[in-house]
Amino acid sequence: METLGTRLRTEREKRNWTQRSLARKAGVGATTIASIEIGRSRATTRLVDIAKALNVNPIWLETGRGPREAAPPPGNVYVAAESPEDLARQLACKSDDELAEIFRLILSFRNSK
Repeated sequence: METLGTRLRTEREKRNWTQRSLARKAGVGATTIASIEIGRSRATTRLVDIAKALNVNPIWLETGRGPREAAPPPGNVYVAAESPEDLARQLACKSDDELAEIFRLILSFRNSK
C-alpha cells in the first residue's frame, strides 16, 4: 500500500533531489521531509508547500486519490497557513480590492450553506 511517505520519496527521487534540497524549496526543515518519508510523521501543516515545490496536487500527495498533477493553472497560488494569525499576515499584503473580493467570496460561501 502506497503511503504519503512513499509518494513523497518517489516524487523527490524522480527529480534527483535530496531531502535537504526539497526541504529548502518547500521552506520546511529537512527533518520534516525525513520524518514523512520514513512514516514517523503522517501529516504536516506544510503539506501544501511541499506539494507546490514538487508541482503535484496536495490532495494526491496526502491521500493518493485524485489527479497527481497540480490542479491550479499557472499564476494561481496555494495559501498555506499554520494558524489564523499566519493567514492574516499573508493576507495583509493584499490590496484593499483583493481583500474585499476575498471577504465577498467567504460570505457567499457561508450564505450558500
